[in-house]
Amino acid sequence: MRRFLQNYPRLIKTVILMIAMNSMVQVTHAEVLNIPITRVISTQPISSLEIISTIKTVLNGRVLSLKKKSTYTNPDCHHVKFLEDRGEFQLITIGCGLQKIAKS
Repeated sequence: MRRFLQNYPRLIKTVILMIAMNSMVQVTHAEVLNIPITRVISTQPISSLEIISTIKTVLNGRVLSLKKKSTYTNPDCHHVKFLEDRGEFQLITIGCGLQKIAKS
């Protein structure tokens, strides 16, 4: 064992450094919350104020960004970046389920 350590000191240092770096890195996976929402008036899209008030009833904190990600089949989809009071970051999708608007 001693001979191995003497022959490969660079390899040993690299392995120890990799183990130390791996233990320092903490990977957190943000969970995406999906909150369903429906239109109050079926002909008008959901406003950003309705989105924010819906989030504030579920979570405590502040909205960092709000982006509309609408498609033809799902016009009310919004993606929200949210920071809770305790410091936890949340990704929230609102109205992005499989619901479809009835054709009139």
